[in-house]
Amino acid sequence: PNRAGVHDGWIDLVPSHFSEVPRLIRRGLVPADVLFTQASPMSEDGMLALGLSADYAMAAIEKARTVVLEVNPNVPFAHGPCRAHISQVTAVVENDEPVIEIPPTTIGDVERAIAGYVGEMIPNGATLQIGIGAIPDAVVQQLATKRDLGIHTEMFGDGILSLLEAGVATNRRKNRHRGVTIATFALGSKRLYEYLDDNPAVEMHPVDVTNDPVLAGQNDRLHSINGSLQVDLIGQCGSESLAHRPYSGTGGQFDFIRAANRSEGGRSFIVLPSTARGGTVSRIAPTLASGTHVTTSKNDIDHVVTEYGVAHLRGKSIRQRAKALISIAHPDFRDELAD
Repeated sequence: PNRAGVHDGWIDLVPSHFSEVPRLIRRGLVPADVLFTQASPMSEDGMLALGLSADYAMAAIEKARTVVLEVNPNVPFAHGPCRAHISQVTAVVENDEPVIEIPPTTIGDVERAIAGYVGEMIPNGATLQIGIGAIPDAVVQQLATKRDLGIHTEMFGDGILSLLEAGVATNRRKNRHRGVTIATFALGSKRLYEYLDDNPAVEMHPVDVTNDPVLAGQNDRLHSINGSLQVDLIGQCGSESLAHRPYSGTGGQFDFIRAANRSEGGRSFIVLPSTARGGTVSRIAPTLASGTHVTTSKNDIDHVVTEYGVAHLRGKSIRQRAKALISIAHPDFRDELAD
């Protein structure tokens, strides 16, 4: 819905790192006049939880002149600093419709191949940030034999839930919020929302906590996994537009790549199939398509993974990067890229 609104011109896009949106709101650079958001039913002490989306809504509650909450019993009463007191609320709208769910992704051979490379490089005791999509979901399936993984992420989804339920993710070895899963929004199945409800083992925090590169990077062995649409031969990632046409937002990709770079023993992975449009276009390109919005800069990129392997770019020269990226491009395009 947001994508269609941007393309049709009735939604404006504000470029920003996800972690900085609360700061922009508090400083008045992004005005917050009226806030509409979902919340759980009120507790006996007058608290309502924004259990599905703490992100920048908590900052908006502080600044908005009008706060309207849609109270829904299907919204989990989550733990963490994601709660507002009824005294901060202007009006309440009651609703009991099911919360939006995301169906399971379709995982094919390409996704499994990429996930296999990434899974081999994630050690026991790593702290994970996992993005949305088939490849991150496939990576989760590769982690069943790992031990004592931690979760400090942006999105809490069913893949992470499976790691928690299997006892693979214990959060015992995190440096921050030890023993607790940390996220800023939840999106998945009804079972996920039921797990989140009144569960002290999961906390929903504002995005300026979860995505702050300094805070997240204090976790040793932080491993971030995010997708992209195109990567050029110097390592720039275009993850949010098709040429000049907006496709998504910046999200937390850059935040967590910076955090992983700061982390002791950390790694970040940009994961993408080698081709698009039925194999007619290489996603590894000499230069990004004209007008592409650069999401991750050449100075921050670490690992790029396709179904043909892993290119480790951090600390490498332009020439070394180009050779590494060509080696993981689809074979049909390697000679063209080399030329």
